[in-house]
Amino acid sequence: MKKIQRIPALLLAMLMLFSLTLTSCGSKEDIASPDQVAVALFDMILKNDASTAVELFGYADEAAARKDMGLEDNIYDELAEQLVSEMEGGSTEDARAVVDAFMNMFKDVTLTAKVKESDEKAGTAVVTCTINTFESGAMDNILQQIMTDIMSDETLLSADEATLYSAIINKMAEGLSALTPTENTADFDVNFELVKADINGKEKSVWLPVDVEEFGALISNTALGE
Repeated sequence: MKKIQRIPALLLAMLMLFSLTLTSCGSKEDIASPDQVAVALFDMILKNDASTAVELFGYADEAAARKDMGLEDNIYDELAEQLVSEMEGGSTEDARAVVDAFMNMFKDVTLTAKVKESDEKAGTAVVTCTINTFESGAMDNILQQIMTDIMSDETLLSADEATLYSAIINKMAEGLSALTPTENTADFDVNFELVKADINGKEKSVWLPVDVEEFGALISNTALGE
């Protein structure tokens, strides 16, 4: 279950791995605030909406933003392959079904952000993010239902390991797709740093999460009440 909950963290980490080449900070140009960047990253990765990134960084269009950020083609397929490797079993197709279901699960989740503290000279900031949450224990309930369904299916219990694994993953995808967030919200803080990055073909100072994977984990764990 924890592998599934880490999907946003993996997505964000892969985004940075694909594209942003970081150097030292220190510039006087207009800089998008860290809270704006937090929302832009969330929208681009989990909402498939690059419009905020276009506005913040001056891209010509969303296609250009996705290409520059490494989201043009195969990041989700590569994520599925990574999940297969971490889970030590199953097919890429099964894992992609889970990734797609997780993305669908987050389509109605919203994230807002506000700068809690900032020191541009030191290149540090703390951003408080607010996200709406799912029912407490929703993921555990899915797992329990899957186990109940599997244990009551004699055909699956007698099937080979690959068939059983595929059935579990597909039931997981079905369960994730059916989840919807509540109107309740929760907060979490994210540390940002001011760095130099190659954005839209130009070197710019930008605020980015100090630990991108932790940012992704905070998104999923907070939304799921972990």
